[in-house]
Amino acid sequence: PAARLEGQQITVIPPGESQASLRMVSFLLLPGQAMGVIGPSGAGKSSLARAIMGVWNCAGGKIRLDYAPITQYDPDVLGQLIGYLPQRIRLFDGTVAENIARMSPNPDPEKVVAAAQKADAHAMILKLPEGYDTPIKASSARLSGGQIQRLGLARALYGDPQILVLDEPNSNLDNEGSEALNSAIRQMKAEKKSVIIMAHRPAAIRECELLLVLDGGIRRAFGPRDEVLRETIQNAGQIEKSKGQGGIK
Repeated sequence: PAARLEGQQITVIPPGESQASLRMVSFLLLPGQAMGVIGPSGAGKSSLARAIMGVWNCAGGKIRLDYAPITQYDPDVLGQLIGYLPQRIRLFDGTVAENIARMSPNPDPEKVVAAAQKADAHAMILKLPEGYDTPIKASSARLSGGQIQRLGLARALYGDPQILVLDEPNSNLDNEGSEALNSAIRQMKAEKKSVIIMAHRPAAIRECELLLVLDGGIRRAFGPRDEVLRETIQNAGQIEKSKGQGGIK
């Protein structure tokens, strides 16, 4: 499928809860574009990421990948088409290569190295005691937060996915790591693939053409990044002005 992703009036209710974390949210992301999703904690960013991944089903509306609802894709196939970097990366007991290859029993060495190179993790991995064969324990502190983040990004890029979903990707990256991330995003867009970035920091949406603003699970704004940012700042200024004049109590 082409990297065209559309959300049509999505409503998401987290498992075990009665209140929706997303309500009637719509967006359209075309091949070669990156979309930033911003909003305060609890806005619904992670809920949207889980819905796109197919981890949580939509209670209402549809998410379409190249016009077909994602529910029509086999979960294993969807997992290959959409790469995901979660907010909290979990490594597993196994080698570096196995972790990048999503614990495949027979990881493809060429795909593993290609994913690591896109994530700018190749040189870092080669400095480890046994390179790609270095064993990792889920509970070990052998790797720093930045190193774990790069391995997580390599895992998300493994298998050359059409769409990349990044949930707070800059949380543990230094400047060099952030630049590597932006480079990977630019490469995805050049290959007519799409990227979605859930973010708090403005630096994380530098490569985004589109911006989706969520607040309380509701879409507050969507459109070209600079236009949305300008309108958001203007609206915030008007609210502060109204407060100063006693218009809002």
